[in-house]
Amino acid sequence: MRTFLASVALAVGVGISGVAHAADCSALQIRNTVKMAPIARYGLMVVPITLNGVEKKFLFDTGGGLNSISRATVQELKLPEYHSNVRASDLYGEDSDTFVQVHEVAFGAAKTSGVQLQVMGNFGFKDGNAPFDGILATGYFNHDDVDLDFGAERVNFFSTDHCEGKVVYWPHQVLSVVSVKLEQGHIDLPVTLDGHPLHALIDTGATRTTLNLTRAVEKLDFSPNSSSPPGAFKDAPNAQIYPRRFGALSFEGVTVANPVIIVQPLQSGGSDNRAALGSRAEHMDDETNRLSPDMIVGMDVLRRLHLYLATDEEKLYITEAGTGESVLFKAPAAH
Repeated sequence: MRTFLASVALAVGVGISGVAHAADCSALQIRNTVKMAPIARYGLMVVPITLNGVEKKFLFDTGGGLNSISRATVQELKLPEYHSNVRASDLYGEDSDTFVQVHEVAFGAAKTSGVQLQVMGNFGFKDGNAPFDGILATGYFNHDDVDLDFGAERVNFFSTDHCEGKVVYWPHQVLSVVSVKLEQGHIDLPVTLDGHPLHALIDTGATRTTLNLTRAVEKLDFSPNSSSPPGAFKDAPNAQIYPRRFGALSFEGVTVANPVIIVQPLQSGGSDNRAALGSRAEHMDDETNRLSPDMIVGMDVLRRLHLYLATDEEKLYITEAGTGESVLFKAPAAH
């Protein structure tokens, strides 16, 4: 899976205007593109992936480190299960120690074979009706740049061989260039919340942006006795869940004003964690909890942005989200 896109070049006939050329570096080259589809109730995005000729919808998850598939889909496709060396646990404590191997996989223009997927239950959806069939973790596309264009509802993959810093091909007003750490497929970056510097993770598998309760008390002098915002957001003191409206969440220049952020413990276990941690197929042990981020930036914030992860540069380029189809596919050469 790590070479899934690395071995596939996508010829879409798109010329990218405004990209500087230099004698010693390459122009930006797109390798693959896939349309995303929103799950309205949860605010998440799924992508189509074809498994043995059957199209399924997988959650595209920047917060996940493990590709996985639901047991219902395994049974539908009649895939044999094998014992896995990886033992995974979802956020509801359901363990998995089996995987399946899918003979034919197509994702956009990329095709491969022999892809292994960890078998999970229902990804924590109690009604047995998960709105997706599996999870596709971005950590397995680490040979490519990942372009999350939420305005156009597209995820694009570009070659990492390009002029440094010459990746923002779309119209924008404000640009942030943020240094990130890429660890186990996670995108780790600094943010500022109401003037306080914090350490955050980008998680397209999380519905809501969440602030670690312990860090909120330590770094922002947070008190559960403060007022919750009006509307549908209600405190759940027994579960230590406190929705609060903040003034500004900033990414070194690009700012999201007045976000409602869920203040709660960021740790594994218990049914209250689904909104905080979208990576449903991983178990966070005590060491991971100790090193957990101050904040998980979820889709309620991310859908307002356009993000380009330049993998080799270890930089995230962030602007406001556009509207409508990408300029890549409005070009006269596009087909």
